Amino acid sequence: MAQLELNGINFPISPSFNTWQDLLDDLETHRISKGKAISAVYFDGMVVPNFKESEILNRALNTIGQITIEIVNMQDIIHQAIRDVEGFKKTIETSMIDIAEIYRRQQINEANTKLSELFQGVKMLVSLLKGLELSVLGQEVPSSSESVDKSVAELEPVLQGIIDAQNQQDWILLADIVEFELLSAISGFDKTIQELKLKSGIA
Repeated sequence: MAQLELNGINFPISPSFNTWQDLLDDLETHRISKGKAISAVYFDGMVVPNFKESEILNRALNTIGQITIEIVNMQDIIHQAIRDVEGFKKTIETSMIDIAEIYRRQQINEANTKLSELFQGVKMLVSLLKGLELSVLGQEVPSSSESVDKSVAELEPVLQGIIDAQNQQDWILLADIVEFELLSAISGFDKTIQELKLKSGIA
């Protein structure tokens, strides 16, 4: 039978539990208090990032020697997520300056590849911010989410301008749009990040 450790403390596992799902359901129902969540799961010392996927849930407990679980306050998870999003935004902003310089050096293929990656990064940033709003603001999301939607609306004509310049192969114009207009539009998300910090209690 597997051994269970929660935040460094050993706990017994009921012999009636056959699978990881049996144990997880019991933990989430009876042992993990409100406001807390599982942040990491390890089977025999190996991290299990997708511990709620069906293949993992169906794994028999008798095939695992040691189960180690880390439980943290939800607030800590949210705080870290906000910091991660803020860091991700800064990375995107830095990449804009780099991409603009690559276009000015006429290294077009490399710049186009990085520009495509930048677009994907911007989409991910928007998605992450909206997810955090839902987690942090709850019922306040409809009024607060206007800040994200407003920033997205300001982004759209800038992104279209980039596409138009790319189609026209006007690389200097494209570089200027990326470095100045797009960078300015992305800074519109600062308001949302600051509000999330305020509402979640980050100093």
